[in-house]
Amino acid sequence: MNTTAKINPTAVVIPITPTIELARILYATDFSEASLAALPMVSTIARKYQSQVLVAHICEPLVSTVVTPETIDLGTFIRNEAHAKTEALLSTPELRDLSAMAVVHEGTPATELKRIVRDQNVDLVVVSTHGRTGLKHLVMGSVAEELIRSATCPVLALGPHVAKSSMSTDLKHILFPTDLSEESRAVFPHLASLASEYGASITVLQVLPIETGTNPDARVLTEPLRHEMKNLFAPRLDPRYPAEFVIDFGDPVERILAHAKTGEAGLIGLGVRKAGEITTHLRNTVTYRVVLQAHCPVLTTRLPE
Repeated sequence: MNTTAKINPTAVVIPITPTIELARILYATDFSEASLAALPMVSTIARKYQSQVLVAHICEPLVSTVVTPETIDLGTFIRNEAHAKTEALLSTPELRDLSAMAVVHEGTPATELKRIVRDQNVDLVVVSTHGRTGLKHLVMGSVAEELIRSATCPVLALGPHVAKSSMSTDLKHILFPTDLSEESRAVFPHLASLASEYGASITVLQVLPIETGTNPDARVLTEPLRHEMKNLFAPRLDPRYPAEFVIDFGDPVERILAHAKTGEAGLIGLGVRKAGEITTHLRNTVTYRVVLQAHCPVLTTRLPE
């Protein structure tokens, strides 16, 4: 009797995509239209991963050299209003049937949000940065900047060009720019998981210097690099959904934004350098420039310390 197991040669072997656990999502809001634009994506990710959503607002302390009954009353009013607005968000269509809770702290926004990340074991932060002038822009811009720079979990950032009306709960295409460094690859497991969960296609993009592209044989000479990209990433992607591996030439920010626009990307994923290496220069990096100019959210992840 032949006990050898029979193997179906036509069976499709699906590789195991990276297992990403998003048990808790921290959604940071200042109740502005810009931060509300994040709600659809917060909602759909939470449903895909069965996540609990922490809706967080940070009240900044009143700056006053003299404590008076009036300043105490104003501070109490601000805190009460923040609690009411945060609780109200739990009843929005996006969040009402999810596991969600309101979290209101007082202090410096970036510091308090990072404290929540640590104390609540948050797996993903969602934050908006809008292009207003004045103090509000500085506050929200600096919060997103600080979280991208030093948060211990991935950060999903929505820049000033991401409008709530353009947000889709159906993520169809993901753009993954990479220079193949360990830092840039840090975000890939999350992108592979999201692509599999949403059934989304993914473009892996490497942008080389413009002078490289002036070589008449550039496309042929870079073919080995394209094969390296495929060997690194294709085995970890779900083959049921399309993936392409593209090499382009020019300014990285310009080319990333161009590919995101022409490919109608719903998400851009960028791995960023360790906190110590970007402390004073984040606003000059490709990551921050893409966040501020992209028309879709940008997911950033750092290598663990």
